[in-house]
Amino acid sequence: MIVRKNISIDQCYIDKLKPFLDKNNGNLSAAIRDSIETACQLIDEKNGEKGDQNSKDSNQASRGAESRNRMIEEEEFLLIHHTMLEWFIRKTSGLLIEESTVYELINPYTIKKIPDFIDYVNVLNNRLGWKIKVDAECTGSPEPESVILTLSNGNPCFRGVIAHSLSLFLAKQMKLDIQGLFSRSNVTKVYLRRFEFLDYEKIPKGLEEYFGPMESTFKEIRKRPEFWKNLIKIYREQNYQRLSMNKKVFEAFVSGDLPSVDDIAREFELFTGKPPEAFTLSEHIMIFKALYLTDNIGTEIEVCTEKGSEYVRLIHDYCDSKVCERVICYYSNIFKCIGHPFTVTSSPHMIVFEFGKNLNNIRIPESRLISSEPSLTP
Repeated sequence: MIVRKNISIDQCYIDKLKPFLDKNNGNLSAAIRDSIETACQLIDEKNGEKGDQNSKDSNQASRGAESRNRMIEEEEFLLIHHTMLEWFIRKTSGLLIEESTVYELINPYTIKKIPDFIDYVNVLNNRLGWKIKVDAECTGSPEPESVILTLSNGNPCFRGVIAHSLSLFLAKQMKLDIQGLFSRSNVTKVYLRRFEFLDYEKIPKGLEEYFGPMESTFKEIRKRPEFWKNLIKIYREQNYQRLSMNKKVFEAFVSGDLPSVDDIAREFELFTGKPPEAFTLSEHIMIFKALYLTDNIGTEIEVCTEKGSEYVRLIHDYCDSKVCERVICYYSNIFKCIGHPFTVTSSPHMIVFEFGKNLNNIRIPESRLISSEPSLTP
């Protein structure tokens, strides 16, 4: 029989139910049921009605508490409120944990195999009292080729820290990089695959993408904090109505002698680490979009990367015809360097580049071309 009642609970009792709420993903009814069951078990223990197994579990919990208390006394562990710890974790999201910190938790000289690694991590979680269970599925022998880590239960923020730490350890010690990350309220899965280090000192690409996307940004801020604080302040105060471009490009705009196609191709290769021909047209368009938004020369950009219908629309707020012509020439040279045929048309406050759509049949009125030279690339 189900009985539904409206009840009132003070915040202090909600706080006491926090472990049960975490266990049941915030379900208050289930948390109350669990708390009642726990209370009944404690009463049964006092009355001597508990079995040997439950007594054993209780003794293990007691020993765990004693172990934590001893490590707190020895200053290996520190007491910290879970809300404050969550705040620290959220505020450092996107920054990589240092290897030395991970090796303080997991000794790389004693852990060599995945099963030993999982057993050790689960014991560590019990010692920490985080109630996180870790499992692993792996393929390959003797060295793992792929691993799926599954972290269940516990606080999602704490699971993220454990997943981050385990992934860094596996990347550095077993050459496994992250291929994907799945996270929900009660489970976190990390998909790792074997790769070969090109430089042991560098962070693997997948690990940086999923756990350290802000790492390089914060490194630069720490190098020149006053510069970045002032720059951010100015951008905010001026509502981002500023340009951010290479000095050579600025000089070219001022002098009217724009960079040649070959010069732009060299700059492109330095920026991406690969020659222009190494990218597809769709990839070129997305790289261009990132550069356009970063330069802030224009105001908005619209792109389409659907094969056969690719286009780029640049929106700007310049009124001077000479400025518009130089902007069109500059971006035309960028697209010429990538080697894909295109046409360019312009109207007040808009420049449109179209790729691969019956280009031989397109005719653009002379008044809309930036010069007497054809806009179609070879």
